[in-house]
This record gives sequence, structure tokens and C-alpha cells, in this order.
Amino acid sequence: MERVYNWVLCLGLVFILVGCTPDGVDNYGRTVIRIAYLPITHSAAVMILPEVTRDDERFVIELVRFTAWPEVVEALRAGRVDGASMLLEVAFRASETNDDLISISLSHRDGNVIVVDNSIECYHDLIGKTVAIPHTLSPHSTLLRMVLEREGIDINDINIVEISPAEMPFTMAARAISAFVVAEPWGSLAEVRGIGRILETSNDIIPCSVCCVLVFNNNLLMEHEGLLDWLLCNFETAAAYAHVVDDMVLDAFRQSTRFEREIIEQSLEITNFENLVFTREDFDEITSAILRFEIMSRVPNFDDFIINHEVRGCCHVEP
Repeated sequence: MERVYNWVLCLGLVFILVGCTPDGVDNYGRTVIRIAYLPITHSAAVMILPEVTRDDERFVIELVRFTAWPEVVEALRAGRVDGASMLLEVAFRASETNDDLISISLSHRDGNVIVVDNSIECYHDLIGKTVAIPHTLSPHSTLLRMVLEREGIDINDINIVEISPAEMPFTMAARAISAFVVAEPWGSLAEVRGIGRILETSNDIIPCSVCCVLVFNNNLLMEHEGLLDWLLCNFETAAAYAHVVDDMVLDAFRQSTRFEREIIEQSLEITNFENLVFTREDFDEITSAILRFEIMSRVPNFDDFIINHEVRGCCHVEP
């Protein structure tokens, strides 16, 4: 009996130390909203969100860091997180087995780059060479195919490999690949450190392009009155800060990454955090490319996947 008592006591102490009770309410009575993310520039607004909302009396944001998209999908499926910032294509695939998953906003616009080693002058120099993408199911795969089509290059004339984004700059430095398509900040890291150069950004190819979305469990949004407006409102404020490299932004990055200021600054310039409403026009443009290049064989319906809303400026603060 004493062992059971000690175990219960220890469990209670754990929840006290982390500031959260077992039922998802913290010690101040606030509902804990857990959001999954990867430590990349595309998640900048999400990483800033806890600081923007830290004084709120009703809800509190808890970020859950992951290193790969399959881990995020599994955490959503298992209910270990309430929402996530994730690649659109990955969110589409996750929604196939989770009807309750919906998008409330874009996480950002643009922010992807095509990086080539310093010997490459143009895309035709890549014929017969190896180009890396993170995954076939990604906007990077779509971007690469769009560029090759534009340049009149057959996709079979280059060797495409899948490599983890964090490994891409160093794989290029070892001369194992000649180019890679990736999310920021890995392109800026390669350029700042002299490994390669950014040949084009996603904004050069598709202005204001769609990449990552902010998704949530719709049951959670329905359960808590006002939560959707609260999330949209505060996310808009966090996104406004994401373009400003001040101490708050740097601290948010440093809690998850070790990138130096020069890389963060350049990366934030390439990534766009304005106009994050996911419109039907955005949806039709990106899904038509996904289907045309056979990145996916089918996509969700717009009305089933996206909450139709206008981002409110109710708590927007100019940084």
C-alpha cells in the first residue's frame, strides 16, 4: 500500500512540475492546447504563439516539437496533440484517416528554395545530376516538377533522391548531390556558409505560394466556445511578429534551433507570414498541380477540409 501511495504522490508531483493536470487543464485552470511543429522557419508564427498568449486567462499553448512529419501525423491520430503546423500534402494524407482534421489557416506563404552547388549556372546544368527532395509527398516535389516543365527538362534526365532536410546542405558539401529543394532555413544555411546558392525561391515560381497549414481537431474547436476565434486572432498577431527579428523572435527560434542570427534573418525574408487565409483560389491552384504531377491521386474537398473564415484583427498588435 505504501508503494502505491508513493507512486501516486510521484505522479502528482510530475504534473505539478510540468504545470499541467491530467485532464488537460493547467494549474491556473486554463485549457491546454497542444500544437505539434517542426523546428523550421515555416513554424515561426507557431513558435511565437506561446509568448503572444502567455497572459491569457482561459487558454494556454503548449508546443510539442517533432523532427519528422510521420511523427506529427501519428501524434494527431493518437490524440497526443490537438493541432499542428504541417505540410499541406501531409495534412491531406492525414485527413484520409481522420475526418475530424480541418485547416483553420495557412502557417505561412512561400519559404521554399531551390539550392544548387556553386558549379551549377542554370537548370540545364542539372541534367544527369542528382537532386534531393525531402519526400515525394511534398510541395518541394511539386516545385521541382514545375521548374523542370518550365525549362523543358524531362524529369527522367535527373536523378531524384529523398534526403532529410537537415542533411541536405552537408550532403551537398560532400558533393553527393548537385541541388536540393527544401524548406527554410536549410537553403539560407547552405548559402550563408558558402555550400551552395539559392537559384530560385518558391515565390519566384508561384508568387505567395501555399506550403504549410495550421490544422486542428474540429471536435476540440466545437467543444470550447470561442477557441477558434481566439486561435485565429492570436495567430495573426504571432504572424505579424514573425517578420521582425527582435529578441522575442530570436528567443522563440533558439528554444528549438541553434541557427545563427544571419541565417534566421535571411530565412524570415524568404518566408511570408502575410495574408494567411486559405482561399478557394489558393486551394484550386495547389491541388491542380498536385493532381497534374501525380503527387497524390486524390485530395479532400475544399469545404470539408478548410474552415471558411476571415481572419479577424481583434487582438492584432503591430510589432
